[in-house]
Amino acid sequence: MIDIDLACVYLGGLLHLGWAVFHLLFPRLFKWAANLASLDPVNSAVMRIMNFCLAYYFLAAAFLSLYWAPELVDSYLGRQVLGLMAGFWLLRLGLQFSYFKASHPLSLVLGLLFLLSAAAYAFPLWYGA
Repeated sequence: MIDIDLACVYLGGLLHLGWAVFHLLFPRLFKWAANLASLDPVNSAVMRIMNFCLAYYFLAAAFLSLYWAPELVDSYLGRQVLGLMAGFWLLRLGLQFSYFKASHPLSLVLGLLFLLSAAAYAFPLWYGA
């Protein structure tokens, strides 16, 4: 029988791996060589640094989720970490619709993926409570 709490955390880990790859592709996807050239050097560097830091966070979250899932679900500290991860994705979801048009199809797809990422970590908190 599948433990739904663990399955959710493992799903969250896989989603985090996807987010890391997506962010590592940002320079190519968004043509940063050309598009960030119009920014001053400090702002261009800040964009690149924040993006790499996010990719690192996503890889770290994936590692925690895939390697330490039982401890995340069964310990007080682990459940706090799950709550923080769910909160991150809920914040990202809110920011998506604050800065981008909610009616754009890509924005809707990203919004659903952000919601799925949040749910992967929030569900074990509700279900296991």
